[in-house]
Order: sequence, then structure tokens, then C-alpha cells
Amino acid sequence: MEKERQILTEGLAALGISPETELLDRFDVYLRELKKWNRTYNITAITEDLEIVVKHFLDSLLYLKALPGGPLSLCDVGTGGGFPGIPIAIVREEISVTLLEPSRKKIAFLRQMKRLLTLRSVEIIDHRAEEVEGRQFDVVVTRATFAIADLLKKAGHLVRPGGCFVLNKGPKFEEELLNLPASLKVEVMNVSLTKAALARHLIKVAAPEKNIF
Repeated sequence: MEKERQILTEGLAALGISPETELLDRFDVYLRELKKWNRTYNITAITEDLEIVVKHFLDSLLYLKALPGGPLSLCDVGTGGGFPGIPIAIVREEISVTLLEPSRKKIAFLRQMKRLLTLRSVEIIDHRAEEVEGRQFDVVVTRATFAIADLLKKAGHLVRPGGCFVLNKGPKFEEELLNLPASLKVEVMNVSLTKAALARHLIKVAAPEKNIF
């Protein structure tokens, strides 16, 4: 675990997060529990320690580059094993994080992580985005493999006027942008963590004052 902890330490520092021992220990707990549950419930296809640290923990924390400072409400659509919502909640405790996940086995895992990590600012809802009514958030994020236009249709009602979506996309994201209404304000952020060999495109879509999704 020494190498994994070092990579996590360097990644946190590169993101401007103080890699305190208590913080690193919480990620150790997350890693241990994810591997234990994965043996029975197949929470994630990524099983190697270093890959989990890089492709789940640090990849999730790259979203912080697109988030404003201070308290805000965030909804993680199709969170699966808690990514990116739980890593964000671990390092930004002032953010109120709502995790949406329809899978019962993953919901059970998320509840266990909330308890073990004492994530007081985390709420867990066992529904798909389109089933949630009467709730709006400052930011909606996802690592699920939705096309951008499809996600806006499924979860557009969850973003408050003036809020935004943040998505993590691969190199073909420009094709997806062509399918969006021209009136939407879209920002593409190229983010990276050199020592972790991570490079991503964060797509930030601002919600208009009047919902047109």
C-alpha cells in the first residue's frame, strides 16, 4: 500500500489538498471496503489497488477543478461505488453530496461507506435521476457513460437555474457537443495530474435561468 499511498499523497497535493494522515487513512478504509465488497457484489470492474487510487479516487477528485469554493449542493447521478461523490465529500466536507444509485447492492455499499467514513453531509437515494422529483442542486455530476445530451434530458430537472452539470468525457466529446442546443453555455476544461498519468476533459454545462433541457 506504500506506493498507492504515495501516489494519493502526490495527487492530493497537486490538487491543493493537504494530504493529512487522517485524510489518507479515510481513503485507506474506502479502498479496503471497496475490495472486500467487490469480491461478492461486483461494485467495480477495477480491482487493483493502484488502479483504484488513480482511476477512482484521483479521477473523482479532478472534478474539484470545476467546482466553486465554499458550501454548495451536489448530486452524483449513477454514482455506482460512490464516484465521484464520496471522494469529493471526503475532502470537501462543506459540500452537501447526494448520491443517486438504483442498484440495491451498491446502495448497501454506499450506506456502509457513509457510516464508516462518518460522511454527515452525504445523502443516499435509491432512484434513477428521472425518478427524483422536487429536488434541485447547484451542481450535478456523473461518471456514468451517458451521452451529454441524454444526461441533460434525464437529469436536467435536477439542476437549479444558474447551476451546472459537470461531466468527465473522453477524446470524442466534441461530437457530443454538436448535439447540444446552441443556446447552452459550455466550457471544456482540460485537466491532468502528471504523476498519476491522468488527463481528462471536464465538460461544464451551465443551466439556463429558464430550464430548456
